Amino acid sequence: MSSCLHVIGLGPAGLNQLTLGDYRLICNADKVFARTAQHPCIEDLKAEGICVESFDEIYAVETSFEAVYERITEKLRQELQKNSVVIYTVPGHPMVAEKTVQLIGERLTQDYKVIIHPAMSFVDEIFRVLKFDPIEGVLIKNYDGLKDAALTGQEWLVIPQVYDKLIASEVKLDLMNAYTDEAEVYVVQALGTALEQVDKLPLYQMDHGKFDHLTTIVIPPNTEVISFYKLADIMRTLRSEGGCAWDREQTHDTLKKYLIEETYEVLEAIEEKDMYNLCEELGDLLLQVVFHAQVASEASEFEIRDVLRGVIQKMIRRHPHVFGEEKAETADDVILTWDRIKLKEKENNRQPDLFNDPKGLPALMLASSTQRKVAKVGFDWPDLKGPWSKVLEELHELESAMAEGAGIREELGDLLFAIVNLSRFLELDPEEVLRDTVHKFQNRFLKMVELSGKKGSDFENLSLGEMDIFWEKAKSQEKSGNQV
Repeated sequence: MSSCLHVIGLGPAGLNQLTLGDYRLICNADKVFARTAQHPCIEDLKAEGICVESFDEIYAVETSFEAVYERITEKLRQELQKNSVVIYTVPGHPMVAEKTVQLIGERLTQDYKVIIHPAMSFVDEIFRVLKFDPIEGVLIKNYDGLKDAALTGQEWLVIPQVYDKLIASEVKLDLMNAYTDEAEVYVVQALGTALEQVDKLPLYQMDHGKFDHLTTIVIPPNTEVISFYKLADIMRTLRSEGGCAWDREQTHDTLKKYLIEETYEVLEAIEEKDMYNLCEELGDLLLQVVFHAQVASEASEFEIRDVLRGVIQKMIRRHPHVFGEEKAETADDVILTWDRIKLKEKENNRQPDLFNDPKGLPALMLASSTQRKVAKVGFDWPDLKGPWSKVLEELHELESAMAEGAGIREELGDLLFAIVNLSRFLELDPEEVLRDTVHKFQNRFLKMVELSGKKGSDFENLSLGEMDIFWEKAKSQEKSGNQV
C-alpha cells in the first residue's frame, strides 16, 4: 500500500479551533511537519511537547515563494518515500489560499494517498468580526493579483497575508487604481486569538500600521469603484425613468452624429499628440459604445456583455498565432491569417461580399480600402511605375475634359482615385497625408494674416499679388523655423 499524507488545517488561531480528531492524529504522530511555525496553533502544540518541524528555513534561502512551495512539496515526497504516514499542517483551511496544497494535488496524488482535513479558515473569522453574510458576494485575491483583478466594488474584497508594510503599500497603490482615496478599509489581525484587532480607516492611511503574517485587508462593497461595470450602470441610470430627459430620448439614429464627432476628436488628439486630451476623448468614444448598447438592451436586441463576448471571441479566433498553434512571424503574415479566417467566417455565403465597407466611410478611406481588397485577389500593378503612369494619364484626361467642357467631374474622380492608388504603393495613408496638408495650409494662412497685420495692412483689402508675398514669407518662416 502507498504511503498516506494527511494535510491538516490548523484554523486561523490557537489549539482550541483544532478538531478533536485532528488533534489526536497529531498527538499520535512521530513527527509533524508545518509549512510555518509562525502560527498560534503551532505554538500551542509545541507548548504541549509535540515535535513540530517547520519549513521556515526554506523561506530564508529561496528567492521566491514559488521556489519555496516547490521545495516543500519535494520534501514531503521524500518523507512519503521513507514513512507510511506523514502529517503536514497548514494555517487556516488547507484549500483556502494555500499554494502548497495545490502543488500536492498536482504532484503527489498520483503516487500517494492524500487526505485533506478541513478546518475553520481565516475567512470564517472575518465573517464573524465584520458581521456580514458571504452571500452578499466575496472576492478573495492574493496581494500580487490585484493589478489584473478587474475590481467592480460589488463584493467584499479580502486580501490575506499582507505580512509587512512594503506589501501593504503595494496593495494600497493597486487599490487606488480602482477605489477612491477615502474608501473604507478594515485591517484585521490575529483573528480568534487574544490579540485580535480590527481597525477601520480610509484607504490612503491603510499602510500606516503594523503588519504580520496574520494581517488581512478587507474592503466592503463600494459603489464608487472605477470599472466598466460602473460606466454601464451610470448609463442605465441616465436612461431610467428618473434619469436624464435628453438621454432617454436618444436612439441609435440620433446618436450617429455624436459617434462620428467623438471619433474625429480622438483622431485630432492623436494628430496633435495631446495625450491628456486623447485620454478624455477615448472616454467619450467609449461612452458612445455603452450608450448604443444600453439602447439595444432596452429594446431586447442585445446586451453590453454580448458586445464584449463578440469582440473577445473574434480577437481570439483571428489570432491563432497568439492563442493557438499557428505561426505568424511578421505583420504581413498576421494580415494574411486575419483575412483567411475572416473569409472562412463568411464561407456560408455563395458569393463573398468583397466590397463590404461601411457606406458612410470617408471617400479617401473607401478608395484605399477598395484598392487593397482588389489587390489581394491579384488585380494590381506589378510595381510603382504602373500607378505613377496612371496618375499622369488621368491628369491628361482631366486637362482634355476641361478644354472640352465635358466629363470634368468623372475625370477629376478618376485622378483622385489614381492618386490614392499611388499612395498605397508609397505606403502612405491618403487620409492622413491630405489631413496633414490641410493643417499645413491652415497654419500658413493664419501666419500670413498675422504677418500682414504686423505690417499694418488690412488683409481682406490686399491684392492677390500682395497676399502672395505674405504667403511666401509665411512659407519661408515655416521652413526655417523662425517665428519672428
